[in-house]
Amino acid sequence: MRYFPVFLDLESKTCLVVGAGPVGRRKISTLNKSCVGRLVVIDPGAKKDFFPENEAIQLVNRSFEPGDVEGCHLVFACTSDQETNRQVALACRRRNIWCNTATDPHQGDLILPAVLERGDLILAVSTCGASPALSARVKKEMASRYGPEYASLTTLMSRVRNQVLPLGLPQKENQRIFHAILDSNAAELLKQGDRQGLHRLLQNLLPSGAHTHIQEMIHALF
Repeated sequence: MRYFPVFLDLESKTCLVVGAGPVGRRKISTLNKSCVGRLVVIDPGAKKDFFPENEAIQLVNRSFEPGDVEGCHLVFACTSDQETNRQVALACRRRNIWCNTATDPHQGDLILPAVLERGDLILAVSTCGASPALSARVKKEMASRYGPEYASLTTLMSRVRNQVLPLGLPQKENQRIFHAILDSNAAELLKQGDRQGLHRLLQNLLPSGAHTHIQEMIHALF
């Protein structure tokens, strides 16, 4: 099966996690980092101290009921019981709600990729369920290629973009500037903590109209 890759904005959405074991808690942690609007967790044995401090998380200490999926945008069936997860997936399918199941991914509508995070840079790898081991291998290779400095580089590029675009330059010129920075040794300078070197680099590559903002662009990157 071929899956459609997508990143979701969950800020105003309601998500449901059924099962708060090790798998469920990993999903809860990821959803919490994604600024989910409302997160409901259903598990008869779960305790509040299992979860991060967040008013958006609502704990329900009982077994799953089909009506629990009402009003949800995204559901995760994470129990260790295959039949329970099947019931969760079935309840979602009847209501056209997206669902991911832990015990049998093909019962649901979506699978989760192997993810490498470097700040706002998120790299996702999937083999469409063919080989999770291969996804993990590729993720490991990406981790060695894209180190922690790429979190700072992502922040830097966002700040550069915010200063360059208002200058009203032609689109091709904007693209040339952005690619010139990415093709330079900016990532290595960030990795080495070379603030002065990065400042000189930006002076050479940015249009003069953005020079007064260079200190602002590199603030707190080191």
